[in-house]
Amino acid sequence: MRLSSLLLLLLLSLPALAQSKLKTEVSALFYFRQRVDVQPFAGKPYRLSARMKVEAPAGDSADANVFVVVFDKNKKFLSMSKPGQMRAKRRDGQWRTFALAGTLPKTAAQLVVNANVYLNGTFGYDDFKLEIATAKGQWQAVPLANGDFEAARADSASGFPNGWRPLYLNTAFRYRTAAEAGGNHYLEIIGQGAIAYGHNPAAGHTVALNGIKLYYETYGQGEPLLLLHGNGQSISAFNGQIPELAKHYQVIAVDTRAQGQSTNGKQTLTYDLFAEDMSALLTALNIPAAHVVGWSDGGNTGLSLALHHPQQVKKLVTMGANLWADTLAVTAATLKEVHKGKTLTTWLYPLSPRMRQMRPLMVLLLDYPRMKATDLAGITAPTLVLAGEHDLIQDAHTRLIASSLPHGQVHIFPGLTHYAPREDPAMFNAAVLAFLGRP
Repeated sequence: MRLSSLLLLLLLSLPALAQSKLKTEVSALFYFRQRVDVQPFAGKPYRLSARMKVEAPAGDSADANVFVVVFDKNKKFLSMSKPGQMRAKRRDGQWRTFALAGTLPKTAAQLVVNANVYLNGTFGYDDFKLEIATAKGQWQAVPLANGDFEAARADSASGFPNGWRPLYLNTAFRYRTAAEAGGNHYLEIIGQGAIAYGHNPAAGHTVALNGIKLYYETYGQGEPLLLLHGNGQSISAFNGQIPELAKHYQVIAVDTRAQGQSTNGKQTLTYDLFAEDMSALLTALNIPAAHVVGWSDGGNTGLSLALHHPQQVKKLVTMGANLWADTLAVTAATLKEVHKGKTLTTWLYPLSPRMRQMRPLMVLLLDYPRMKATDLAGITAPTLVLAGEHDLIQDAHTRLIASSLPHGQVHIFPGLTHYAPREDPAMFNAAVLAFLGRP
């Protein structure tokens, strides 16, 4: 139920992943990072520099980027460098040096150097250098492990150069410690087959319905499968699902109204309104009925669609759905966070177009859905109710949804959270495909 921006901060603040195993994710982005102890320098200015290069076809959107995130000793997020401060947008394969600077918060304990590449091309990173201002005009180098990639031996767990750690493994990217003619070593990352889901012109379409323009992308062939994302997300939330599901179905991945590339009208955002949009989309595409897979808000929309338009839903999968918004349905911490988000977006509403977009989504989380368990008796579609063992949705509420459905069943992913589709795509996809009747 959290916004995607909050999810990013959550990912960055997690403790280092277990050294023995990294999850595999399919994405147009590939991240790697290194954590540095900066507690002795708390409150002082810092600067970071690195060399980067990108080689990709002209007009391509391939990109290389570096940014910094700072945490306190309890791993609480403190600050992040401005996006794009170290972004290599030229794609001619030439090395260029980039730099960013900031001041460490007074409670800073850990600085995380984060780097990422986007889409397809050949990317190079070298000569990372972190410095702290110990006095006016005096800068002290803070050692980075293998910042120049001269320690060519790879980490045994991930195959990545020593000192650096990928956030997750990604089958669209391969990497190595490469050597130039003069003997200098650097990190080379090659992206092949990465698709920018949610921004893929080859698969993208826009249709006018219910007073808005709804954006969707289609992949694969077979029975239609409608894919619905969560609050503040977009089609790209399903990076780990679309490639696998499209092997078996015609996947129709949608940006819900007011999110992604879909526009918004003047109506109050509700899950019933989202469901009416999905019903109109299926009608516009001449699809009598489809399987529906929804995550979080998408799961709520799926329940509404199956209730109000039962003839259009063959089978329904909901992940992390809820019927109403209180502490019986969601955790108290989640509810508190959403209230804070509503207050913040209300305060900033006049100042920022982004806040004007986000505020209705925060209100949606607090005021909707407004379903009752008894309403679910009207859903005739076989329904699989999914949640993580440590979900934002209360376990009893998830089981209430499943038990209230005439043809409902429940599956809880052990050890996972509300973000199970990203945390373990293989496990999530297997559960969905088994339910829908695919091997």
